[in-house]
Amino acid sequence: MLKIYSDAAVSPKEKIAGAGLVIVGENLYEQLAIPLSSMEDNHLAELLAFSHAVNWPIEQQRTDEWTIFHTDSQLVAEAIKKNHIKNSLYLETFQSIMQSLAALSFYEIKWIPEKENKGADNLAKQALAKQRKSRK
Repeated sequence: MLKIYSDAAVSPKEKIAGAGLVIVGENLYEQLAIPLSSMEDNHLAELLAFSHAVNWPIEQQRTDEWTIFHTDSQLVAEAIKKNHIKNSLYLETFQSIMQSLAALSFYEIKWIPEKENKGADNLAKQALAKQRKSRK
């Protein structure tokens, strides 16, 4: 079983964002801080972070494992469970996520409170810090 925690952090003033992933499994603990392209929309950043989370088992050829995705974004969790997203700005990313989820044999999406997602949150903030450094 894999547990993947995702989160995003956005700095609207600087128009930068970052994604954080914590991946836990048997003999596995991986942390990823991923800079995201220019953006100022937190919901889109959360969707992109979740997209990275969903693609991780595909890239690692672990699509047959039970995977539990944890997100503190209600928008992400509800959109996936309902297989629908209202805002057309998010549609392309949402459709990509749904296509990637179809490649997984067994998965579950769990919404968790922010306080239970500190690891992914810290990594998302590290991705922001990396971008700030590279701009100087």
